[in-house]
This record gives sequence, structure tokens and C-alpha cells, in this order.
Amino acid sequence: MLKKYHPYLRDIGLSEVQIKLYDYIIENKSGAVIELKEELNLSYSQVNYNLSVLEDMGLIFSTKSEKNKKFYRIDPKIALTKVLEDRVKNFKKQIDKIEEKVNIEESVQGVCLKNVPFYHYSDLNLAMNNFFELIENSMEEIVLSSLPPILLKKIESVLYNAYMRGVQIKLYFSNADFDSINNYFNLITDILSRVKITIIQTKERTCQRARYNDILVNVGVILIDGKYLNAINFIDDDILHFDGFYGPTFVEQSKRFMEIKTVEKQIKIEFPEPIQTILDVIKAKQPIMTRELSTQSRVGGGKLREILNFLINEGIIKESEIKGATGKPRKEYTLASKLKI
Repeated sequence: MLKKYHPYLRDIGLSEVQIKLYDYIIENKSGAVIELKEELNLSYSQVNYNLSVLEDMGLIFSTKSEKNKKFYRIDPKIALTKVLEDRVKNFKKQIDKIEEKVNIEESVQGVCLKNVPFYHYSDLNLAMNNFFELIENSMEEIVLSSLPPILLKKIESVLYNAYMRGVQIKLYFSNADFDSINNYFNLITDILSRVKITIIQTKERTCQRARYNDILVNVGVILIDGKYLNAINFIDDDILHFDGFYGPTFVEQSKRFMEIKTVEKQIKIEFPEPIQTILDVIKAKQPIMTRELSTQSRVGGGKLREILNFLINEGIIKESEIKGATGKPRKEYTLASKLKI
């Protein structure tokens, strides 16, 4: 029945014996062990083992009874799609391993000052993958100097996730860092509107100047957990080169380089959008039910639940459960006592 599809079944990992058994069960809708043994001229061990493989793959299912146990087909479209999806996930894992190996081989190993392992990337995509992974694994603090707005847009989502994990984020910038971006503060506050962040404007440059391929460029940094220094070479919004290294001593030195500068302005965005919106709605009408909160804040679904969980865990709001008119429990929210928003 499935003969013309046998190559596909082989591609997803079925052996010839498994294809025979699957063929029979698809055509006859079911099959008992003794029946399959006799019809396909196989041994008991062959039938039992390969049926168990097909069942583990989710292609067939069996009755619980061990006596005269029968196996039944599952809708091939559903079953084979699931098998294919599982194999795709496995392929992606293998691709990730290959990519990791490529990253290592593409990365030029060298020495930066006192034998600190140094790496750089000629491929910007490889570098972005590295930065994403470092930020995703950050646990304590991320410090950034002036960086191109286009880069901040790319890493905004992982910065947001880091903030939601409790990571402290600071960004130092100076108008002297850019030749043609006059509204840098407005740009970054718009890009990072979802992120709790301290923004510090300094009089002196926060980026160093360096010569790259015979042109003068800015060198900004991303410092992660006091361990990783990742440098970005750029001119305004054009990213040219990434490199970095693991070295706590040099990360600390780079932090001090920014901390000793003359501060012109410091702004701490305590509750970014949409968190501030949700807090404003709760403050205006508390207690407030989930549905009304969603309607007024225009934040719903999983995003609202994520923010509410964060605010509850931080002790900023309280969640209470009350019985509704139909007896079904409903949740309402209030600001935590003595909290001023």
C-alpha cells in the first residue's frame, strides 16, 4: 500500500522490517503479534522489537493487554508529521553543534595583553550569536557604552529578558561619541522603552577611538557580569567589527573608565513601558480585575501574565483571588502597601 512512500519512510529512519510492519498495520488498520509473524514471515523477536520501535515513534499504538496484544494505526498525517517535527528538532540541535564548532574555528585565537584569551569575528552574524548567548546567560549586570542604535535594536529583546530576570543594566553615552547622531538620548530611550535601565550621559567620550582598516572608528563595549568584555567597532550606525575576551580584571578597568567621567545627566527608568502603564492603571483603580486591567492597559495574554508575575515577585503589586458571580474565582490586583509609584 505504501510502496511508493518507502523511500520517505527510510529517510525518517525506519528499517525494512519496520516498513513491512507499518505497511501491514496501515493497510489492515491493526495487527496482532502472531498474525504479523505469520503474514510477514518474521520471528517473534523481530516483530516484538520493531513494533515497540514504531510505538515509541508514535506511529502506532497498542492495547494494554499482554495476551493477544494488538497494534493499531494512528492517522499517518498526524503521526508522520510529529516524527518529522521531532527529527527537525534533532537536526536543529546538530546544526547548533556544527555552528558552535564553526564559531570556534572561525574565531581567531590570539593574545590580548597578559595572556587573556582573545577572539574576533569576521562574520557579524557569528558575533551577534555570541553576544545573544552571553546576554541570555547573564545573571547580575550588563554595562554598555555608547553603541550604534541599530545594534541596540538587535539586542533589545535579550536585554528585556535579562531585565525580567533581575539583571541590572546601565548605559553610558556622550554626544561626543557620534559625529552625526544629535538625538541619541531620544533614540535609545525609544528603543529600550521596555527595559529597566540607568542611562548616564557624560561630558567626556565613553567610546575610544581606534584605527580600523585605515579609517578612524569608535570602539564601544558590552560588559557582562564583570567577566566578559565585548568590543564593537563602528562609525555612527555602521557596525564594522566585533571582538572580545574573557578577563575580569580588564572588565573592571573598563567599568572604572566610564565611572570616573563627568556626569551631565543620569536618568533611571524604573518602570519602563508597558510596565509603567500597567502600574498607572492599577494605581488609578485598585483593586482591578484582570480583564479590565488588560482592556485599559492594552496589554493582554501571555505578555500581561509575564509582567504581572514579575511585579508580584518583586513585591510591587499584590494578587488576590475572589469568587465571581458564577462562583468562578477571579483575580484582582492592588499596589503593595507603602509603595509609591
